[in-house]
Amino acid sequence: MAFNGALWSQLPLEVVEQILSFLPMPNLCRYRTTCKTWNELINNPAFSVLHVRNRNKHSPFIAIHSITISIQNGHVAYIDGSQVLCFLDISSKKWYSIKPHNALEMSFLFDPRHFQIVAMDGGLVLLKSLKRASKLCHHESGCTQLCVWNPIKDMKIQLPCVPYHRRDLLINFVVDDVAETFKIFVIKGGWESIAVGTRVAIYDSVMKEWKTSSKLGTNNTRRYITTKCIVFQNLLYILCDFQSSCELWRYCHVGDIWKRLQFAEDCFVKRDYSNYEMFGQFVVSSEHLFVTYCGSIPQNVFEVHEIDVQRRSTKVLMTWTRRHIMRFFNVDVLYYPSIYVIGFNKSLMLVSNLSRNIVIFDVETKETYIEWPQLPLRKLKVKDERYLLFGKQMDFLLSGTLK
Repeated sequence: MAFNGALWSQLPLEVVEQILSFLPMPNLCRYRTTCKTWNELINNPAFSVLHVRNRNKHSPFIAIHSITISIQNGHVAYIDGSQVLCFLDISSKKWYSIKPHNALEMSFLFDPRHFQIVAMDGGLVLLKSLKRASKLCHHESGCTQLCVWNPIKDMKIQLPCVPYHRRDLLINFVVDDVAETFKIFVIKGGWESIAVGTRVAIYDSVMKEWKTSSKLGTNNTRRYITTKCIVFQNLLYILCDFQSSCELWRYCHVGDIWKRLQFAEDCFVKRDYSNYEMFGQFVVSSEHLFVTYCGSIPQNVFEVHEIDVQRRSTKVLMTWTRRHIMRFFNVDVLYYPSIYVIGFNKSLMLVSNLSRNIVIFDVETKETYIEWPQLPLRKLKVKDERYLLFGKQMDFLLSGTLK
């Protein structure tokens, strides 16, 4: 006889609780919407303790958010209904997926159909509105709206408007899963950072307000272009362009202290915009800091450089040519596609914006593995479509109390 819904309703609640406590966290995202009783059970702090005990042998998940975009007359257009939040159980190599739009209630101050996941950490997700919302703040042109969302508990915090309401923002999100607090770091990126100088806007969930740092390079007259930033070992690292060369700065928000890290000459590859040479992203894996690099001279290459902060040096960890990329991701491109990298354990996960294939690179052995399950995304239909990706390794065992 089929084990249907009627039989489930006849089970003692203690039995249902035990069964649910063994389920992977992504499944709980869906099952908490089954009925009011299950929702209250999963939201109970006692259930979180039980779930931790029954799932403690499982490794954290890798969460990847994807939106499919198309290029129309040189402009980016988002494909409606293409947003997917994927979870990979590293131990079982099994993908789960949910539709963020379906999981979110219509209680946002901004339209939940027009948002983008811009950062993740500690089981929480940082959302950014894709539409200006001038009625919500004092800025005439509208401002950037951010919201912190717990996809397991469906708890949301609407943040005060970001002091920087420009388009090119670099955003970092750090969760203290013990104290259950978080901080957000926002920096103006690109050419906008030149006009006013580089500053960091910092939101503290305890103080519930934004604060602004002092200006980078206060004691000199250099004009920097901020290109990349990441929180590494509780400090903010910022990669800046200065006259076609790169400099790495470190910022301590506790003391509001900037420090330029003096690396050896030519330690960082010089950027050549005419040849489409540029850094891609910062990546952290196993307490090591990496930066990705794309170049077209002498051939189309994709590289990962390891940054040794203590020794003030860098080294090339891996180099792929266009031929490698075409073979690994099963794509046919004239130039290198955008490669997104996620650090986990002692490895790097690499994903192309043109393919659902994933590739794993072992940082210690330098081995490459391609026998991993594909991302559960819709297939690209036309040549102008791309995946817009963001991801991180996270532990989804956070109790869910946002302070």
